[in-house]
Amino acid sequence: MHSLLSATALLAGLALSGQASPALAQTAPEPNETLARALHAAPLEGEITLDGRLDEAAWEAAEVATDFVQQRPGPGEAASERTEVRVLYDQRNLYVGMRMYDEDPSGIAAQLGRRDAVGLYSDWAHVVIDSYLDRRTAFRFSVTPAGVKRDVLQFDDTREDGGWGAVWDVAVHTDDQGWTAEFRIPFSQLRFSTDGNGELTWGINFIRDIARRDERAFWSPHPPDAGRFVSLFGTLHGLRDIPSPRRVELTPYMLARADRAPGDAANPFRATGTPGVDAGLDLMYGLGPNLTLSATVNPDFGQVEVDPAVVNLSAFETFFPERRPFFLEGSDIFRFGINIGDGGSESLFYTRRIGRAPQAGVPGDAAYGDVPGSSRILGAAKLSGRTSGGWSLGALSALTSAQSARYLDGAGELHSVAVEPLTNHSVLRASRDFRDGQSALGGMLTAVHRDLSEDRLGFLSREAYSSGLDARHRFAGGNWEIRSWLAGSHVRGSTAAVERLQRAPSRYFQRPDADHLTVDPERTSLTGAAADLTVAKVSGGNWRGGTILHTRTPGFEVNDLGFQQNTDLTAGGGYLGYASFQQGQVFRRWNLFGSGFTGFTYGGERTFNGLNLNGNFELRGGWGGYGGTEHQPYALTTTATRGGPALHRPARTNFWGGLYTDRRRPVNLDLNLNGHRDHESGTGRLNVNPNLTVRPAPSLQLSVGPSWTSNVDPWQYVGTRQAEGTPHYLFGHLEQTTLSLNTRLNVTFTPDLTLELFAQPFLSAGAYDEFRRVDDPRARGFDERFHTFAEGSERRVVGESGGRTVHGIFADGDAEQPLYTFADPGFNVRSLRGNAVLRWEYRPGSTLFLVWQQQRSGFASDGDFRFGRDTSALFREPARNVLLLKATYWFGG
Repeated sequence: MHSLLSATALLAGLALSGQASPALAQTAPEPNETLARALHAAPLEGEITLDGRLDEAAWEAAEVATDFVQQRPGPGEAASERTEVRVLYDQRNLYVGMRMYDEDPSGIAAQLGRRDAVGLYSDWAHVVIDSYLDRRTAFRFSVTPAGVKRDVLQFDDTREDGGWGAVWDVAVHTDDQGWTAEFRIPFSQLRFSTDGNGELTWGINFIRDIARRDERAFWSPHPPDAGRFVSLFGTLHGLRDIPSPRRVELTPYMLARADRAPGDAANPFRATGTPGVDAGLDLMYGLGPNLTLSATVNPDFGQVEVDPAVVNLSAFETFFPERRPFFLEGSDIFRFGINIGDGGSESLFYTRRIGRAPQAGVPGDAAYGDVPGSSRILGAAKLSGRTSGGWSLGALSALTSAQSARYLDGAGELHSVAVEPLTNHSVLRASRDFRDGQSALGGMLTAVHRDLSEDRLGFLSREAYSSGLDARHRFAGGNWEIRSWLAGSHVRGSTAAVERLQRAPSRYFQRPDADHLTVDPERTSLTGAAADLTVAKVSGGNWRGGTILHTRTPGFEVNDLGFQQNTDLTAGGGYLGYASFQQGQVFRRWNLFGSGFTGFTYGGERTFNGLNLNGNFELRGGWGGYGGTEHQPYALTTTATRGGPALHRPARTNFWGGLYTDRRRPVNLDLNLNGHRDHESGTGRLNVNPNLTVRPAPSLQLSVGPSWTSNVDPWQYVGTRQAEGTPHYLFGHLEQTTLSLNTRLNVTFTPDLTLELFAQPFLSAGAYDEFRRVDDPRARGFDERFHTFAEGSERRVVGESGGRTVHGIFADGDAEQPLYTFADPGFNVRSLRGNAVLRWEYRPGSTLFLVWQQQRSGFASDGDFRFGRDTSALFREPARNVLLLKATYWFGG
């Protein structure tokens, strides 16, 4: 449902705009000039000293690109300041010189930050190169007046991948006329076709950001209503006799690590801080001009930023984004989303499945255990690229080793058991562009093979396959688009493995009221399919709209190498909205969208529906906000009873909103809130999340983001018990409070030497009372749907286990023996996660990391939230400390 909501608000995040200055005004081109922008590169005569001054004679002789046009705040108007760009080349490099004139050089914003930093308050100069000339893909090289570099891969015309990295150099200089940037981009870092003779033609664009005016201007104009990016580039001519670059990059690493963890002194597996040393290697090799082979041997992901703490009371796993460089680079080619519409996290390929935490554990009677936190990646290789014929190709294979866990039994005997099998993961992806990138057809295959020679791992699937076809087509002048995909899955394994899949939360084949579903204990395979169709107006004018259809059969299963949360679904919806791009007397921009949606199981059960209204705005002064509301009439939830019957879900109203102050100021504040209200009980959820950002100096930035959530749920699932052969689905009244604080401090000594500090204290407590069972799951009234056990007669405290109160359920007040018992599910979770990363790029592509990580965690069964007590308890928890020193060295040609 949330995926559909994101699809119905495609334009909710329109680019922010700002106020312009009339100084040094230029003449904006006529609209029909957009596709005619062209520039000729000049061969370099002599040498260039990369110092940012642009004072060599070769720069003066080169052709000039100027007459930039605003995208914001005044779409189509001439840029407020003049910009000049020149391009030179030799046999190894492309050189770009940009002169950014400024009537007030003291107003140039130049905040320091680490490489690839996002959200800096700074002016920027961007060079964006479509060397494939496919009008879909481009490489972006960006720099600030302080020398902060960022590189981004643009793909699918409008999307971007900030995880892409290249080895290149740039120098900047500020003077009384403004500032300059001198880029040196090796041809080896680009992808293009050449036979060493003739002239190359590339797509290209140049972009300038002026922070104090929130102005963005393009050399080849980019209207804010275009719905396109790379396909609007101008062209670069004149590159002659460029040889195919030698693309070989080798990056070995060395790592020293010390890990000291708290624990019982009698635990033989407790980490005591003994240091260890490791090494590995990354390789990139160009197979011709278009394809790149990337390989990694014994990769290290030790410096990965910690995932946030969460308390998950649902039956579904939490999605965490990928942070590992090997899998981030080139990830655009391997994308195959299976969400409703366009957006969300579900996909055929979820890279964090590779190297996942082991799926088995030590026996329940183990006194102490040592289970690896992840599966070791023995090696991985990736082939990716694009051809001059419009093909995008990708292949990936990764092998993770078998994992075993040691444990000590009650008698003091040491044992070892298998917890994860040797596993191979494979992905193939191909797509072909047509009509200059306005249409495309593609396909994807994934496969997982496990060595299940260990009997205790037989609950896992032995083989898992998925396949997909996707297509898109722009029409009506490129303003409308049809997007569709079709996917299938096939999983094989033992009867135990396949029965586990049938009973998994994503499908619950055991539901007693679902005539279209049944558990077959003899099955050894599971097959399913899914499809999606979207027709939408994506550009041109102010109106946007579209319709979405989506379906998933009950047997669809891709979680071995992908990420999905549900099946057994057919959904549809539509949206319509108006977006204003022109700055007015009050607003810089605003939009308003409405949508409707509904969804059913294959058995005809309506599981969600609703109407949505949302919008956002920004004022001329830089303040802005967003908000929305959504009404969901009653429906059925097929997952609340965890495999029991579908349960009536009463009507609810969801809401969200936020305000932000002018982000150009050294102190700015975001205030966000969201929640819902249950119409039947009047209870609900409310989250408030302000975020304060302070920039006391160009080299410092502090961000503090507290988050407070109150959640009151009168029917939170507790468990299922049997009474005289009848299942009782138990729920309780939950009152939960969660408080966290995300704190980040970035200290930038130079663009190549930075220190980042992050800390997240997290507290969450939930108390249960008023326990009840489901009586009539589809009844409209709460008291007809649930029977609440009378305290003292039907429900009594019968003991304690593991520090938890044990409740007994009795047939009546006179009964002496309970029908069944259950432990009180109250919880109090405390967590502190933090790290400090000192990063020094001591030469292009080569980096030294010094990392300290600390984690504290604690748990109690007391569900009462008390800030002072819980905070004190958190900082009394013993800490796990990890110290890492990692050095990489880049060899390239």
